[in-house]
Amino acid sequence: MAEPPALQALMKSINFYGRFTPSFTRIGYVARGIPFNPVRADYSGQTWLVTGATGGLGKATVLRAVTKGATVLAVGRNIAALDALKAQADKTRGKVVPVVCDLSSMKAVAALPARPELADVRLDVLVNNVGLLMRDYGVTEEGYEVSYATNILGHYILTEALRERGMLKPRSAIINVVSGGLYNMPLNTRALNAPEKYFNGFAAYSTHKRVQITLGEHWRELWKDQGIKTYAVHPGWADTDGVKTSLPKFRKVLASILRNAHEGSDTIDWLAATRPPEVTDKIWFDRKARTAHAYPHTLNPKTQPADVLSYLSKDRDAVLGIG
Repeated sequence: MAEPPALQALMKSINFYGRFTPSFTRIGYVARGIPFNPVRADYSGQTWLVTGATGGLGKATVLRAVTKGATVLAVGRNIAALDALKAQADKTRGKVVPVVCDLSSMKAVAALPARPELADVRLDVLVNNVGLLMRDYGVTEEGYEVSYATNILGHYILTEALRERGMLKPRSAIINVVSGGLYNMPLNTRALNAPEKYFNGFAAYSTHKRVQITLGEHWRELWKDQGIKTYAVHPGWADTDGVKTSLPKFRKVLASILRNAHEGSDTIDWLAATRPPEVTDKIWFDRKARTAHAYPHTLNPKTQPADVLSYLSKDRDAVLGIG
């Protein structure tokens, strides 16, 4: 006799949280000894660009970089928060250059590389960090589902544009910030820009994060002759504003053991500092390459990377007025 759907969902949830809570929370961070082995690096002379820079993991990444001497182009839409971040960075060795941009607007994202703040810039590190888990359906002025535009199409358009303009240095690093949520979804296109009728915020977010792995591997192959390295990094479960807004019950239960944003940004910092050899179909978590597949159903998807790239390319061309 089949179990009722509600019981199936409960058992799935118990399995998921029972399996990953000891590793993804601060428990795993401390158990692996990371607090006792801080990232030691000198980013003086380096230029970084970080999206979603005004809060959570993005802000923590910016502060880690400027503390070690980097100049960081901090991209976000909240002017006051960007100004506050700049003031905080002024007390460090590095510098923050605020770049005001609505990262859900694809035309604004496409125009970023030509902005005055980016004039003559060549990047050592690009951190595609901005991400949204939308509980309710929303659409941008350009007609894209909000989280699709923000989480994945914008990353694709921005990174390709930076490369086309020669703004990524040889041997630079592209770091895509993903999530353990990707374990729940195989590679697919149906949840990329789903219409309201079929929209599920959790499925969309998980799909976007898995596609970030695909994009990183695509860029790695495309630009390997220039030594550009690409990584997908899972920050663990950190107590960010996004978690507070999108996952209130999750946060209520686990708040006491969630990582803070500084802890969540550790592997981003470590990857930028060490540039380890790249790996295929893996995500970096707590300074180690780990499987991107926790469950068998994600291992052999019907959708292939070429399908995803074709899907994104069509939307990018529409934004740019190509074709």
